Amino acid sequence: MAHSVKVLLIDANSTDVAEMHAKLADAKSVSFAPCRVEALPEAVTLLRERRFDALLIDLKTPGSKGIATLKELQTLARRAPVLAMSSRYEEGESLEVVRAGAQDYLVKSRLNAAALERILVHCIERQRGKARTQMQYFVSRALAECDNQSRARTRVLEILCEFLEYNFGQSWVFDHWSAQLISAEQCGLPPEKYQKFENLNRCTRFERGQGFPGLVWDSCKTLWIEDVSHDSDFVRAQQALEEDLPSVLAFPIVLGAEVLGVIELFSKEVREPDHELLDVVANIGAQMGQFMARKRAEEEKERLTKERMLLLDCASEGIYGIDLNGCITFMNRAAGLMFLCDPTEVSGKPSHALFHHTHPNGSTYRAEDCPAAEVLKTGQGKRLDNEYFWRTDGTHLAVDYSVFPVIEGGNITGGVVCFSDITEHRRMEIELRHAQKLEAVGSLAAGIAHEINTPIQFVGDNTRFLQDSFRDGLQMVQKYEELYAAALTGTVRRELLTDVKEVCQRIDWEYLRAEIPNAMEQMLDGVARVAKIVRAMKEFSHVDRSTEKTPADLNKAIESTLIVARSELKYVAEVETEFETLPPVICHGGDLNQVFLNLLVNAAHAIGDVVKSTGERGLIVVRTKHVEDWVEISISDTGGGIPEAVRGKIFDPFFTTKEVGKGTGQGLTLARAIVVERHGGTLTFDTEMGQGTTFYVRLPVNGAREPREAVAR
Repeated sequence: MAHSVKVLLIDANSTDVAEMHAKLADAKSVSFAPCRVEALPEAVTLLRERRFDALLIDLKTPGSKGIATLKELQTLARRAPVLAMSSRYEEGESLEVVRAGAQDYLVKSRLNAAALERILVHCIERQRGKARTQMQYFVSRALAECDNQSRARTRVLEILCEFLEYNFGQSWVFDHWSAQLISAEQCGLPPEKYQKFENLNRCTRFERGQGFPGLVWDSCKTLWIEDVSHDSDFVRAQQALEEDLPSVLAFPIVLGAEVLGVIELFSKEVREPDHELLDVVANIGAQMGQFMARKRAEEEKERLTKERMLLLDCASEGIYGIDLNGCITFMNRAAGLMFLCDPTEVSGKPSHALFHHTHPNGSTYRAEDCPAAEVLKTGQGKRLDNEYFWRTDGTHLAVDYSVFPVIEGGNITGGVVCFSDITEHRRMEIELRHAQKLEAVGSLAAGIAHEINTPIQFVGDNTRFLQDSFRDGLQMVQKYEELYAAALTGTVRRELLTDVKEVCQRIDWEYLRAEIPNAMEQMLDGVARVAKIVRAMKEFSHVDRSTEKTPADLNKAIESTLIVARSELKYVAEVETEFETLPPVICHGGDLNQVFLNLLVNAAHAIGDVVKSTGERGLIVVRTKHVEDWVEISISDTGGGIPEAVRGKIFDPFFTTKEVGKGTGQGLTLARAIVVERHGGTLTFDTEMGQGTTFYVRLPVNGAREPREAVAR
């Protein structure tokens, strides 16, 4: 022990006390500083005011109550060892004293200086080691149990002050904004005594190397000032002395070579340096550094998590995360509103079973077929616009959604799903397509009316012919009825036969007999032609209100479209068709009718610009063919071709080469959206100036493939 050891000697026997003083003075390796009291009350007063390293008590001292006094002294001495003394050895008393907690039982007459020195040193070191082990245990426990840095530093200050018997503790932390040490937590024993010193520290900051905390920061070492009145570097010396805090110990809170803060401990007694204690508090500083770094990382992670969730909650799209098992890891507010659920209640539950379990037609959507499962397996993101999610109330919503993997350290750790509710968008899209279709029909209305009017006219003419013929024929029937009645009575007059002949000649019965069948055939043909046009219009105008594709006969669909467009085509072009037998194609038939109509009308306009008022007509050829898993529809015209300068723009919205009022620039844009985006097909074209243009629509037979761009071949 480098410093003098303070021993409180409680003994009323002056002779024994003198001998004990002499033996303590003869110690070889330790300097003892004994303090003798004769009565127990005096000892109690001293223990409350001062700190001692060991207590020696003769239990026969006046006022002593034996074991009860021993226990009282142990409480007051805190962690200093208490040794009982006696003038003579009493075995019963010795056992009782040791069992009560005394460090040893000494017989005064049997002690020499060396033995007394050895016993005191061993007891003091044993008690000190025990106390410091307990202190480190409580520090470790506090760091494990505290949930934030401030509470942990406060608790550590309390433990250090209690176990090391310091009167005031102060923590300083590094402030990244100012690059200074600033006051953090404080601990005073008793708490209310050092208010003035606490206020001073709260208003003080230290640069690196400035003041005592700054020196500890700069040196990254534990420092000890035995008496601040003799140290010029301690800038708060006057205030510390006013508070009766002359001695200070400070150690850094470190993480490797980085200083995160400094702990100061003040004592009202002048204390000599204790090198073993310096090592102990240095270890505690390292423990605190690891704790603060961990908590700082946790707090930063929590801050980033809150910030991320705040950003996610500000998004209008639904967003949620999944782990490798497809269970929900987080969900933003928009997703919760769309799913009609509380995000916290679905956390940890399988997303597919909650929101993606069934197809719109009621069939089961297997988890292994879910795009999210594929993304987690392959690591390749996917985007889909033809899926449905299910709300917690059993209703479904159409969604445009994407799934992307979360990759950390080269490994897939989960996925993120982003989606938008496009139910209303799809409804409006259907209505828009229907409106565009009706607009197309409207633009052809005059021609369609003419197509219907022609057969209706000759149906009407033939009906009137049959009406007149029936009236004339009725006269002939009446004469034959008279002739029949006369024949029954056997009194047929010649005049009656003459009347019958005259009626037949007057109504020209031979002509009527030949023409009435022809008129009826023409009427039936006219009605059939009208029915065909109406049926074609009905098929053409069909609205695909369902998002599910259905099998369709594209040859029949093209024939219907040709009938609807006949009035637009017949004045400028002949139409030839070359249809192969096609398998049923899984598609949106009504949408494809719109594509065919747009391409046919464009072909007619292109030819019309060439022939104009020449009276000649061009040629439109419509071909279909089946190639492996695809069907191809080509529509060729003998127009003027597409100029090279605009070939890259023809699919752009609102781009048109037609004169004002003749085109909106939406036809090919709509066609591309239907063919490429909705059906996963291709829309391409060949063109040659002065020769014409051919558009090719290629569609997968069994549904959509990956979308491809519409480009010129």
